[in-house]
Amino acid sequence: MMINNIYWLILGKSRSTPVLRKVFKELLSNNLIMNLARPVSSLPLTHQQNDQEPNETIILARRIAPIDLSPNNVIHGGQILQLAEEAGHIAATRYCNNNIRSKEMPQAINNVRTAAYLASLNHMEFYHPIYVNEVMQARAEVIFTSQHSLAVEIEVAVENTASRQRRITNRGIFWYVNFNQDQHTHQVTIAKVPLLLHCDSHKQQKYSQLYNQQKEDRHYSKDSLSIASKFSEEIDTYGMETTPKIKHSIAASKSVLSQMAFPCDCNEMDWATGGALMKLMDTAAGVVAVRHTKGRVATISIDNIDFQRPVKMGEVITAIGTVTFTSNNVMEVLTRVITEDMRTEERHLAVVALFNFVVLDKTHKIPPLVLTNDYEKLLFEKGKLRYENRKKNLKKRK
Repeated sequence: MMINNIYWLILGKSRSTPVLRKVFKELLSNNLIMNLARPVSSLPLTHQQNDQEPNETIILARRIAPIDLSPNNVIHGGQILQLAEEAGHIAATRYCNNNIRSKEMPQAINNVRTAAYLASLNHMEFYHPIYVNEVMQARAEVIFTSQHSLAVEIEVAVENTASRQRRITNRGIFWYVNFNQDQHTHQVTIAKVPLLLHCDSHKQQKYSQLYNQQKEDRHYSKDSLSIASKFSEEIDTYGMETTPKIKHSIAASKSVLSQMAFPCDCNEMDWATGGALMKLMDTAAGVVAVRHTKGRVATISIDNIDFQRPVKMGEVITAIGTVTFTSNNVMEVLTRVITEDMRTEERHLAVVALFNFVVLDKTHKIPPLVLTNDYEKLLFEKGKLRYENRKKNLKKRK
């Protein structure tokens, strides 16, 4: 189609010069661009027709505008997560839709919509800040597939357009689940993921181990954060407490942000995108960090983002942030997303994540967390264990 458009542009109803049209005709007559002019179906294939096509990289880029900045004059961490997840969603969904062209689902292209939805993110670090007028670029590539899920490797880089210097700011692996939605009944089902080919055995073994590890981590995350669900029942009055709050306690810095899931926040399945939800969660967690520290803070990493159910368009999304652990330099904020159907008034836990913050002022120490009950003490001990494990892993990488 691209060649047909070029041919129409140059030889058809275009404003191109007669010289350009003459040169293009000579190229065609001399077969110098014969392969490009042939229909796509006649070009030689490097793989069997029913095999998964070779994987390709998705790259999204945008310039950082003042509206993207936090009060610290660096980019809001949620903006990074949103662009990264958008690239990951496109890469995963495009990969899964290749299955529609196979003979297994000959009518699916007309009756079924296929899309990948973010299921989890084990860990993602923020290496460097990003400033206004720099160009942020998110690269996404499918690296592993199982029966119903696939892993997308995400790398975020930024370029200073004046100095042309480029630096890596984020890396992470996003895990997606493939869904089919019937166009007539709107019924949603989990769909199979095409087998990833063209991957050497060493990488396959490496990513298989990573897949098994993330399943264990997700199970551990659900087990440990089940305490948070019970804990949330104790404190969840949506920020309407009237009793006095103890300074530097969990209740004193709690943050609640609510908004509706609008069409601009949703994907082709009319579900709120993982990027939109993570952006709201990062904002809520940032408010908690500022309230507790009374200083300038920045997100340094995210752990155990677990998407437990999709958020439908039109539902109310409420992000609740509570601090669970503090050290002298780092604090951990548990952030949950509650979704509410305003017609039925049903509420469900949709997403759980752990955001880690540091204070930017070197002379400013994070105030110790005041614990008031057994639930808070248990959350603090588990947060301390995660903090120590992160330090060990950081030393190993160095």
